[in-house]
Amino acid sequence: MANQEQKSYLEMNFHLSDGSAETFFQEDETAARRILDNLRPGQLFKQARIMLAGTYSMTAFVPSHLEKIDFACADFVCWEFPADLSDIVVIPEAQFREKTGLSDPARLQKRSQSRVPGDPFVAFLDLEMKSGRHTFLMLEGAVDLPAERFHRLQLLLSGVNLHARLPEGGMTLLNLANLLRFTAYPGPREAPSDAWSAHHRLS
Repeated sequence: MANQEQKSYLEMNFHLSDGSAETFFQEDETAARRILDNLRPGQLFKQARIMLAGTYSMTAFVPSHLEKIDFACADFVCWEFPADLSDIVVIPEAQFREKTGLSDPARLQKRSQSRVPGDPFVAFLDLEMKSGRHTFLMLEGAVDLPAERFHRLQLLLSGVNLHARLPEGGMTLLNLANLLRFTAYPGPREAPSDAWSAHHRLS
């Protein structure tokens, strides 16, 4: 019998596009590892359904209505990151606002700053999904050549999904089909030729 009070080895949080969320857990390490080892991120949100079979119930999710799935597991080693990034980690909104300078607009970094290719960089992404919920990410990597910087951002968000590390262990897997908007801080210096020149009014 599944013990609701027992500490789980793996906890999975399913976030739907209507704003609701459901949590499932697996306390057995072997069973949890089977779930994690069989994950195919490129196919997960393309499936007809995602099934979960517990002791008392069976649940199916239609992947097109999922915004993200959190896989919380202290022992899980996150996969390699796309776009040659060394790390992508989920951070709280308060930390995001502090790190970007949004909490003090005088500290905001301009897109036009000079960067030396090969130097390490830290950037931040605000991803807003259909439900209105936000996921805040901190990215680390090496600076690209100027012409390649927007291409890297485009590559990062052009796939079916995006995965990021959870600071407490595990990862989140985002369904980019349900992404409404993204904002990068600082944005890449080179903007697309069809970008409108306008400034964000900060709230």
